[in-house]
Amino acid sequence: MITKFTIGRRHSGDTWDVSNLVSNIKWVTDLNFAAGTFTFDLLFDDEFYPQSGDVVEFQWDEQKIFYGYIFKTSFKNDKKFSVTAYDKLRYLKNQDSLVWPISTISQRFETVCKMAEISHKVVNGSDYKLPAEVADSKTYFDMLKSSIDKTQKATNQMYYVFANYDVVELRKAPYNSLNIIVGDQSLLTGFSFEKSIDDAANSVRIVKKNQAESQQTSSTSTDEESSGDDPNKASFNYTDSSNINVRDWGKLQIVENAKDKANDAQMKQRADELLKEKNRETYTLSLTCLGDTSLISGNAVNIQISDLSKAGLNVNNTAIMKATHNFSSDYTCDLEMKVNEPWLESDSSN
Repeated sequence: MITKFTIGRRHSGDTWDVSNLVSNIKWVTDLNFAAGTFTFDLLFDDEFYPQSGDVVEFQWDEQKIFYGYIFKTSFKNDKKFSVTAYDKLRYLKNQDSLVWPISTISQRFETVCKMAEISHKVVNGSDYKLPAEVADSKTYFDMLKSSIDKTQKATNQMYYVFANYDVVELRKAPYNSLNIIVGDQSLLTGFSFEKSIDDAANSVRIVKKNQAESQQTSSTSTDEESSGDDPNKASFNYTDSSNINVRDWGKLQIVENAKDKANDAQMKQRADELLKEKNRETYTLSLTCLGDTSLISGNAVNIQISDLSKAGLNVNNTAIMKATHNFSSDYTCDLEMKVNEPWLESDSSN
């Protein structure tokens, strides 16, 4: 049940208890570099109306759930406000231009949080040194994503940012492996599983234009203007990498331009790297379950679904990528799970 729901002016200190005026409360956390979103409907009150920038605080069963600010409000003839608030991660959408020295993801996280003027804490840091780079007109989210992706590639450790009530934290994933089972006999009310090769590639071609023979040409007439390479002089060098599953999926090819000074060995290395990255099915597992406030993005739970197991689809402890909490008398959660690696296992009895 709701144990605190207030809306307050940011600087005046005026605060209103709206616990008895709200409905349709939904809280969404997402690891995909998005601010936590908190939406609700608010009955019209002659003495109070929400304003942009107002502080929203929400607690459920004495647990601190959401602290953020109103960014969007609509009002209709049903005498209800529909309100959208975001947590402090929203300020990492601010844009900036920075020159990063050699530094760690922890250092870069602290820098952008200070520049965004938000309270923050490094809960799980990294010692991996990222190379110096220029970030020109990028959001702080984009800067962190680039740094986190590079750190993960080098260390095989996933980091993410999360708003722990009013403090933005840098964490490792999974942050907390919960002693919770989501399955047939525990919490689960529904699920869906999907696998796809829509975005897969089992053939990679690295292309390098032959600069010695390819010359840029252009021609102009009174009716039209065109420019491009002369087809009589243009040529390309190719380096390919492919996988045996072409026979199962058909040929799914992508092309990437080689760096200007890349030699044949470097082009082949890049082709193999890109093939390893792209030559895979993607898996999506969505769960609907009874509500629990610990089921938030970044935490991991145990999955026990007999129908999936009988079909040869086995998954055990896995991280929550996105969590949607629907707070009401029938408190429920919708979860999107991290299932990026193949986890199809043949029946051991065969």
